[in-house]
Amino acid sequence: MDSHQEKRLKKPKTSTNSTAPIRRSSRVAARQGWRIPPEILLLIMKELRGSKVSLKTAALVCRAWRGPAQVYLFSQIHIRKSQDCSRISKIFQKSPHIASHVNRLVVVQELDVHPMFGSTKDRMSISKVSYLQSRDATKIASILGSSVRELGVSVYPLDKSNFEFLKQMKRVQTLKVDQCDKIPVHILVELIQGMRNITSLHLFGGENKPNAEEYENDRLELLADTTTSNPVSSADPTVDTSPFRPTRLTLDRTEHRFGLLKFLLDSRHLDLGALNDLDLTWMGAGNQSEIVTLDYTLLDRLFRKVGTNLKGLTLGLWGTYPRDQYLEHYTMNPVTSPLRCLVTLESLSIDQGYSFMDPSSCLALLPSIPSSSLTHIQLKILTNVDRFTELTSFFFVFFAQPEEDPARHWKAVDSLLGDEDRFPVLTNLTITVVLEFESQACRDPLCFSCKEDKEMANRHEEEPVGQTSMQIVGLFEGTLTRLKERGLLNVEIEKLDLFSTDLETESGFWKWG
Repeated sequence: MDSHQEKRLKKPKTSTNSTAPIRRSSRVAARQGWRIPPEILLLIMKELRGSKVSLKTAALVCRAWRGPAQVYLFSQIHIRKSQDCSRISKIFQKSPHIASHVNRLVVVQELDVHPMFGSTKDRMSISKVSYLQSRDATKIASILGSSVRELGVSVYPLDKSNFEFLKQMKRVQTLKVDQCDKIPVHILVELIQGMRNITSLHLFGGENKPNAEEYENDRLELLADTTTSNPVSSADPTVDTSPFRPTRLTLDRTEHRFGLLKFLLDSRHLDLGALNDLDLTWMGAGNQSEIVTLDYTLLDRLFRKVGTNLKGLTLGLWGTYPRDQYLEHYTMNPVTSPLRCLVTLESLSIDQGYSFMDPSSCLALLPSIPSSSLTHIQLKILTNVDRFTELTSFFFVFFAQPEEDPARHWKAVDSLLGDEDRFPVLTNLTITVVLEFESQACRDPLCFSCKEDKEMANRHEEEPVGQTSMQIVGLFEGTLTRLKERGLLNVEIEKLDLFSTDLETESGFWKWG
């Protein structure tokens, strides 16, 4: 009887504690992160790096997940205004270890406006001050100077007053500078020279039209200067300073900045013997037409300097109307073209922009470039869903009846690249068509619901975009039959939503490969 009573007494205790294992298992589950190897956790976070929301959520799962999530959450920092500096400074003050995760820093100048009252007149005047001179910015620069490896600069005006912030980044390996047209050459030179670890240099000229008068003055000065390797500023390196050796160089519409090119070509500053990849975009044909005499001297020298070691070349063409004089210069005589020195070239990319899918630029360039080592050729074309639909008949002209004028049509591309004697090691021709569309713009004027429902508008857009994509792929595969049969043809469609909030980060200066 006693034993029976003992069992009855134990029952409530067992019943009361029946949920304890569940509670313990939930707590254990929350701590399971420590059992996952750190390298696996980092791989998981790497997959989530495209979404800050996902990374923030992962950081809150448990303590073991927080560190790996923070590695990618803070791997890239954008500073656009003083509020950003204040916020980042507080984060570093609270968690100093986070600063070591910052690999990429992008600085965009937005002048802060402060009200100031004049002493003589009781009215407000405006003073513009760079936030890079603030106390928080100074703290950030001193903290990040040893961790940042990739630096993006879009600062205007860039002068001595806000230059000190950037000079703190001593260990930068990849430097991207936007709006070089607005930056004095000596400032650019000093910025580059202060970063002795640079291996990847990218200079973007911006959208400003070159001043014809200044261009002509600089051109005449270049002609008169028989020693073009002379120092360009007082910021020249000392005798003990060795030149740095970049492996990748981007020059986007900077060829009219003669002082900058002279600096880059001076072997005392840069040794281009290690350059593997060159991304070159010269000014559009419209801007060329406003200059009396174009000078190709420095670009020719650049090709000759890198010709025996360059592996990859990307050429950007910003409009060929009314006539692209640079294209004519480099293709007029294929035998004597400066491009003939690119004897080690393995990859050629031609970005044709809005070219109406006309391959004439590609056909003009290919005979001027040595093809014995070319393994990969990429053609990139930009078009719009609406424009393609409106000009469908126009596009068909380029794909139909090419025998009338083989030099202008895609059949000529098929015949040229399909020739194994001329392109003996070619393994791939990639045609990338960037198809622009507007996700919020409904095609049906009577569909009022699309204007109110963005999700429905997106679905409404998918059909014409998909149809156009299939049509483009079909046109290329049906025309470039020789390349397709040999397995060399690859047609890619990149859909670009013009209403996307991520558009800025995927274009030009902001795109980090």
